[in-house]
Amino acid sequence: MAAGRQLDALRMPGGGAWLPRFATSSIRAVALVAEMLTPPVSQARPWDAGPEATARDVVALRWIAQQYTARLDVLAAVFGRLSPAATQRAGLLGDRTVRQRVERWEAAGWAERRRLLGHTWVLPTRAGLRLGGLEFDPWTPALDRLDHHHAVAVVRLAREPIPGQDGWVSERELWRRRGKASWHLADGALPAPVPAGWQGIDQAWELVEVELHQKARRRVLAALRTRPPHTARITYYVPAALHSALSAQLAGVVRELGGRPEVAVEPLPNLADVPTKRGAA
Repeated sequence: MAAGRQLDALRMPGGGAWLPRFATSSIRAVALVAEMLTPPVSQARPWDAGPEATARDVVALRWIAQQYTARLDVLAAVFGRLSPAATQRAGLLGDRTVRQRVERWEAAGWAERRRLLGHTWVLPTRAGLRLGGLEFDPWTPALDRLDHHHAVAVVRLAREPIPGQDGWVSERELWRRRGKASWHLADGALPAPVPAGWQGIDQAWELVEVELHQKARRRVLAALRTRPPHTARITYYVPAALHSALSAQLAGVVRELGGRPEVAVEPLPNLADVPTKRGAA
């Protein structure tokens, strides 16, 4: 049972399915998962039973697992947005409290910490993945992908004010739903308005791409040519130094493809500049 989501598969012509339809949901619904996965409260818990899962635990673990991993500074923002009370720093949980939360997860066997590239990263264990309602396997850190995963997590914070409530589809979920198809795998996707000219289609998607380095033109062309069905637009987030070059490259590729899809290039947000919005849990 996926926490806080209702899935209604998006059917393609021919019967295939790509992305789920995400109904508007609230974090409150996630509490049902926590209740199912923690011991009943009708009797006293043994003193050594370990921590009980809360709704915030479920949402936060699910969020991290969808992004493969998360640094402690990202987790401070996720926890801050899920906190029902005001935080000392607007929208951010304090460093000490974040460490205590993660230590609690480790004691319960839901997550582990790794010190990599000068930062502390949190990785959900198999038990943490299942608690979050996910069937993924635990992820083994790849050093050459950590900076990219961090950048995607920051973009998600910028685009999703309340964790888990705005329809964000992670790369891991896109990969799972792609199956044996050969569509390009984006870093994320969000529901988008259906373009006026589309007939008989009730859903459209915005693909989210994060590029930290310039790619060869043939790779960019291949990615746009093999975009998934119902892609209305693609938004690229790039460092400032790459903005002009990629914008020019994409403009040429889109012209070659007849003007589609709609493509935008945005500056890659810094974590410190991401708006701090908080949701109740």
